[in-house]
Amino acid sequence: MILYGGTRSPFVRRIDIWLRLQDRNFEANRMSPMGETYAALKRINPVGRIPALSIDEGENLIETTAIIDYLEESAPADRRLIPVSGADRRHCLQRIAIANSTSEKAVALLYERNRRPEEFHWHEWHDRLEDQIAGGLAYLETIVPKSGWMGGDRPDGSDVAAVCAYDFLAITNKSLLTDCPKLAALSARANELEAFRSSYPE
Repeated sequence: MILYGGTRSPFVRRIDIWLRLQDRNFEANRMSPMGETYAALKRINPVGRIPALSIDEGENLIETTAIIDYLEESAPADRRLIPVSGADRRHCLQRIAIANSTSEKAVALLYERNRRPEEFHWHEWHDRLEDQIAGGLAYLETIVPKSGWMGGDRPDGSDVAAVCAYDFLAITNKSLLTDCPKLAALSARANELEAFRSSYPE
C-alpha cells in the first residue's frame, strides 16, 4: 500500500499511525496538495486532497473515514482500533468525531490566520474557530484518562485521533493549548510509541 500526504496534516498522520498500529506494510509518499505535486495528486484523488491510500487491490481510497473503514474491515480482530458493535463502538466513534472535528477547525484556523494575508483577516471568524477548538479540547480533556488509553490496555482509534489533534495544534497554534494537562500527558505517552513518534509532524 502507498499512503499519500505529509504528516503535518493530522488526517494523513492519523492514517499513518493506524497503519503502523495494525502492523501494515506500506510506503509513505509525502506528496503535498500544494505546489508541484498537486497535478500528480489529482491523478490519485480527483479533488486533489490528502490523505489518499493506494491499496493492494489496485484502488485509490480517499478521505480519512473511508480509508479507516477499509483498514478496520480488512484487519484481524486483534488489530482493529474500533470496537465492532454495541455501546463501546458508539462511544469510540463519538470520541473520534470530537477529536476529528477539533482537527478540522484547527486546520481551518491555520489557513485563515496563519496563511491568509493579514489585511484579509476576519477576526470574528477566527474567534469562532478558536471557540470550537476550545470546546473540542475541553470535552476531550474530560474523557482522557490520567494514565493509559481511552482504548483500555492499548491505544484505540480515539486515542489516535485525539493525539493527532493535540499535536497539530502544538505545532501550529500552541497558545490554544492552555488548559489540557491530561491531553498533553496522553500525547507524551503516545509519542513514546514508535507508531506515533515516527510520524510526529515537522
